[in-house]
Amino acid sequence: MFQERRNTIATLSAAAVVVSIGFASPVWAQQRVTIGTNQAGTFYNQIGGLMATLVQSKTGVQSTSRPFSGTSVYLPQLHRGEITFGINSALDSSNAYTGGGVYKQPLNHVRAALLVYRAPYGYFAKSSSGMKTIADLKGKKVIVTQRAIASFDKFNEAILATAGLTPADVSPVTVSGVVESVRSVTEDKVVAAPLLLGIPLLREADAAIPGGIRVLAFGPNDAKLDELRGITTMILKPAKPLVGVKEPTKVARFDVYLNTGSDISADTVYKVVKTVYENWGAMQKQMPPLRGVKPADLVPVRMSHPFHEGAVRYFREAGIWSDAHKAQQDALLAQMTK
Repeated sequence: MFQERRNTIATLSAAAVVVSIGFASPVWAQQRVTIGTNQAGTFYNQIGGLMATLVQSKTGVQSTSRPFSGTSVYLPQLHRGEITFGINSALDSSNAYTGGGVYKQPLNHVRAALLVYRAPYGYFAKSSSGMKTIADLKGKKVIVTQRAIASFDKFNEAILATAGLTPADVSPVTVSGVVESVRSVTEDKVVAAPLLLGIPLLREADAAIPGGIRVLAFGPNDAKLDELRGITTMILKPAKPLVGVKEPTKVARFDVYLNTGSDISADTVYKVVKTVYENWGAMQKQMPPLRGVKPADLVPVRMSHPFHEGAVRYFREAGIWSDAHKAQQDALLAQMTK
């Protein structure tokens, strides 16, 4: 049932974008844009589907989103130029670009196109469990590792550390990815799992669980989180889409990028970036969580990996590429020449 609902929502959203934005004549002959995402029903998958529909409706180029089991699966394909674009977190992008974390060697062809979201992230549990904070997880079965999003191991450990916990202080569990994480909580295989907050998958879980879910508040120690690039903390206030947020709650927030590979043509990246940037308002109307991201946020100065040359070309043309951006870009590219 959940899968059917997600597919229906994705189809309706795509159709709505086509109607609201309109079709344009083809401008790129014999080209195709593929955007890698997480599994169907996840927020990454919704963003990718929305972008693909936008690009196709505005340019006439055949564009699709392609779901994978997780970001760690398709980042190497971005590096090799096997898919055109992909949706990735700043942490995963940074680790891939430098060869850190689970990446044994640098995927130094990974490039950024645009920042697309600043995502709230934390642990959730059933409300009936009585747990309210990360500290309450001590001694409990908790998901710490998702094989398909391997770079998030350190992220999840840093969240536990806000309450003075390590994986040894809980009973750590490994799952395949996001969908299994939610299922593990709903089926009482674990008491808590980490997830991007406010996504449809979590709202479905909240509706299916008697009493709903609760997002667990972080502890006061942010030292481990501060070590991770592209991650900050925030106070999340109760709102209708944010199920499980019962009161102002401290959680994490991470940057999410539309990435590409350095071997993808500058013209292709330029046109996709131009299309997304100039139609950002239309995308926000179709996907409310994007409304907190201002156009200026799409081209941040503090980055985890360099921009693609095609993106930089558009930023210069649009007058949004500063000396600070150039200094950052030069520094990131220099990492690969040392």
